[in-house]
Amino acid sequence: MVPVDDELVRPAIPAGATLATIPRRLAGLVVDQILVAIPVAVVAVALGFRPSDEITTHWMLAFSAGLSGVAFVYETLMIALLGRTVGKFAFGTRVVRMIDGQRPTWSQAAMRALVPLAFGAIPRIGVYLGLMVYSLALWNPLRQGLHDRAAGTLVVRR
Repeated sequence: MVPVDDELVRPAIPAGATLATIPRRLAGLVVDQILVAIPVAVVAVALGFRPSDEITTHWMLAFSAGLSGVAFVYETLMIALLGRTVGKFAFGTRVVRMIDGQRPTWSQAAMRALVPLAFGAIPRIGVYLGLMVYSLALWNPLRQGLHDRAAGTLVVRR
């Protein structure tokens, strides 16, 4: 709650919406991460990578770039077109605009997808920063991670 003119202003959610719980959000994220990794792994194998091969900087960079590209397209398309990803659908959540509870715009969907990818791409500390983007939802009264705050979105129960 934020003090404004000696009164407390409570964060508002769109009428009729219920915020999604952190465990539901986390479960949906795990499903989505697996779904994004599968096609990237298949392409890596098709390009000649074998599980017994040494993991070189070249393969790590290529795999990371592939994951980032696929994740960005997947998240942006699914959120802009449907308001949810496969993981969110499976766990009964969806993404809405904070202002009116409607499906996010294309720019909001792109921003929401880009923030964790940009933080995660920073060498050496990206993994920790990527986790921070999502973990901020634990302390936010609207359960918004940094990506939700940047995009002006909320994750709600379906």
